[in-house]
Order: sequence, then C-alpha cells, then structure tokens
Amino acid sequence: MVARDQIGSQGWQVIDARGWEILVRSLPGVSSEGRVDVVDRRVCVVLGSPTNLTTLRSVATVFNSDAVTASLAQVFRILYTALGTAAFALVEGPFNYLEFTEDTVFAANDALGMQPLHVVYGRHLWLTSELKHIGQIEPGVFRFRPVQAVVESDNRPDDYLPIDNAVRLKPGSSMRLSQDGAGHATTNTSTYHVPRLTIAQDLPPAEAKRWMAELLTATVQSSVDTDSRIFVPLSGGLDSSMVTSLASRKRTDIETFALGTGRSNEFPFARIVADHLNTQHREIDFSSQEIIDGIDQAIFHNEIFDGLSAEIQSTLMCFYRSVGTEQARVVTGYGSDLLFGGVLDRHDAFESINARLWSQIYRTRWTGEFSPFGAAAFGLDVQHPFWRPAVIGFAASLAPQLKLSDRDVKIALRECAEECDLLPASIVWRKKIGIHEGSSVNAIFADHIGADVKDYKQKTIYCYEKYMSYLNGHATPGGSLK
Repeated sequence: MVARDQIGSQGWQVIDARGWEILVRSLPGVSSEGRVDVVDRRVCVVLGSPTNLTTLRSVATVFNSDAVTASLAQVFRILYTALGTAAFALVEGPFNYLEFTEDTVFAANDALGMQPLHVVYGRHLWLTSELKHIGQIEPGVFRFRPVQAVVESDNRPDDYLPIDNAVRLKPGSSMRLSQDGAGHATTNTSTYHVPRLTIAQDLPPAEAKRWMAELLTATVQSSVDTDSRIFVPLSGGLDSSMVTSLASRKRTDIETFALGTGRSNEFPFARIVADHLNTQHREIDFSSQEIIDGIDQAIFHNEIFDGLSAEIQSTLMCFYRSVGTEQARVVTGYGSDLLFGGVLDRHDAFESINARLWSQIYRTRWTGEFSPFGAAAFGLDVQHPFWRPAVIGFAASLAPQLKLSDRDVKIALRECAEECDLLPASIVWRKKIGIHEGSSVNAIFADHIGADVKDYKQKTIYCYEKYMSYLNGHATPGGSLK
C-alpha cells in the first residue's frame, strides 16, 4: 500500500479496490468513464485504447444481453467469464485489463506488447503500465543493469527489461498476483497468444493483393470512423500515402501534415498526395533542438531505451507536441515496412526474407515504439492501421516474392496501390526512404552525441542513460509536460 500524501498533485486519483489502492492518472482528452466498474464483487479496470469496441460488444452480447448497454469494464468481464483468457486475443489495440478481489489481482495485456504491464519490487509492490510514475512516487526504486550489459546485444526476449527488480509481462499474457500467509508476493503467469512465423502462403499474386486491399481498407476506414478530427502525418511515401487515400474514401475532412527539419524534408512528395486527394494540408519544420527534444520525449513517454526506436519516434513526438488537442486522432502508416518488406535490400536471399522481417516485427514487442503514451500525453489518440493482428498475420506469411522483386521492395503493396488507383504513379513507385532519414533525423541525432550516423550502439547508450534518469524521477525532458 502507498501513503496518499506520496502521490503529489499530478492528476492522480486513488481508488480503493477491495483493499488494494489503484492509482489512476488522467491524461488530457482521455475519458475514464466506464473503465472502472464493480462486477461480480470484483473491481474491474480497463486501461489503454482498444480499437474494436463495437466488435467486442457484439461478441459479448452473444453471451449476455446486458452487454448492449454495459460499461467497457463490464464488456471485458463478460468476455473473460465466457471465453477465459482467449477472450483477450479478440481485442485490438493497446490495453491492460485488471480485476481486483480481496486477496488477488488478475491482469492481462495486449497481444502485441503495445501497452506493457510491469511488476516492480520496491518498498511497495507495484503493478504498473508506466514505470516512470513509480519512480516519481518512490524515487530511486529501480536497480538498473550496467550500460554495457544492456547495449552488448540487440537479441532480446519480448519481456526484456534492463531493470533487475522489475518484471515485464510477456505480450499476450495474463497474471495472478497475490500474497502468501507471510505477506510475500506470488505471481502465476500464462500466455493466451504465442505468435510464430509460419510457412509462406501459396497465394496467387492477384488473390494476395485482393486480400491486401480488403484488409487495409477495413483497418484504415475503421480508424477514421470517429467524430474526432483526423490527422495523418504524410511523408509522400507509399505507406502514409496509402493510409491517406483509403481514409479519404471514408471522410472528406482529412488533415495531413508534412514533417521536416532545417536539413531536409519530403514536402514536395507530400504535396503531390495532398493535392491529389484534396486534403487540408500543412507543412511543419522542426529545428534540430526540437528533434533532440523529440528523442528525449520518446524515451520519457514511451519508455524507450533503444536508440533506433527513439530516433524513429522523435518526429512523431514533435508532431504530437505541435498539434496536440483534445478530440483528435492521429492515423499513421507506421509498421508497413516491417510487414511488406520496406526494410529489405535488393541482395537479400528469398529464403531468409520472412525470417528477417519476423525478427523486426518481434523486436517491436519490447521497444515501446507502438506505445500510446506519447500521443496521449498531448491529448491525442493514435492508431496504426497496419499494426493490427489480422494485417500482421497475413503479411508475415506472404510469399517472399510478393515483398521483393528485381524492380523494387514492397512489390505487392505497390502493385495493390496502383491497381486500386489509390495514388499517382510517381508516389506508388517512389524510392523507399526511412522515416528517420527523409528529414535527416538520424544525422541530427548523431551530430548531437558526436557519433557516426549508423552508430546505434552509441545512440542506445545515450537513450539508456536518459531512460535511467527519467524513470528514477531525476529529470523530465525539455518541452515535455511535467
């Protein structure tokens, strides 16, 4: 238990739940209505941003007609009661689900690791989705691993944490936390979803592209099916342009933003797409210092210690800070490169392509790059239509020949965009540029720390040192919300 005077005045609300104290921190624009409820003599809590609530409610109604008008917490409880932990495999988007009884806490997280869940062993026993808040309430609680031990290898399990007295629940898992007769904590965990790379599908190219078009149309258009304003960061590359095109077929009020720096930008390509689709379009130039602030904010908000991931997220963090407002949703093209082959090289052997892409997909389960906390801190909801279980499962097992050809990378996705008449040919067949390269973010970061552009070991050292300082409550990033 934690003394209430330790919490401070940073928007915390304390809920007494069957003898447990739940600390809930409200973020700008995020409603807690229906997320906390008492069901069957237990306190049920839903955290995060599940993206398919209408579908979940429909399924729950099959088992209990009360689900039609039930709170979000009640819907989760109905599904869990009826289906067990397999129910959580139905949920899309970042979430944690918790149930509190007098002697036990049950917790589950999402299958992709978008919203993590941790157990921290300090003066108190903590269960948290964001470690930094524990460090603020109990300063110095974390026992971090040495820097060299953290940067020596990038091959990590998806429950990896560089902290000796904290445990991260594996994505797609559930846990029961209780105390024994002497007051010692005991945990029992189980997995409800274990992702694996399967044998490549033997789909004819035309059939594969039909599936691709249907899946992406469904996920993008569900992302913009809201009363909120829709913001799309638009680089003029294939992925963000496809998202913008498919979104524009659902709504005519899409707002697009081209993001650049003083060093370089992709404004002309983004303008081609914006003019073609008649979106409300703006161009935003960030200074080098703003980019470094964005890296620091990625480390702080999404709790990223990996150099590459923080670098890639920096422009988005700058964007969130620039446009942050309530009742707005950001919809991105992020993740497509890992699914459809944008990170491939012309010289990659076909037999190793899917395994290489799968390792990059798996990596995101511990990096924090898909966590929603950075956007939420600035009052924004963010959705990544490519990063849905159905799209990931389909793309991960596509034949390598549909991801790489003599002509280009992401060959089937490009052909799909062309055959569906989504974009001008100059955009469909534009040469691939990394999200962190088009605006020279990688070079700005390297210059800031005095390293080579491709020296991600040094970039990770920088990020990990910041991560330790932020999590232990010793500092907050410049330009961030306190």
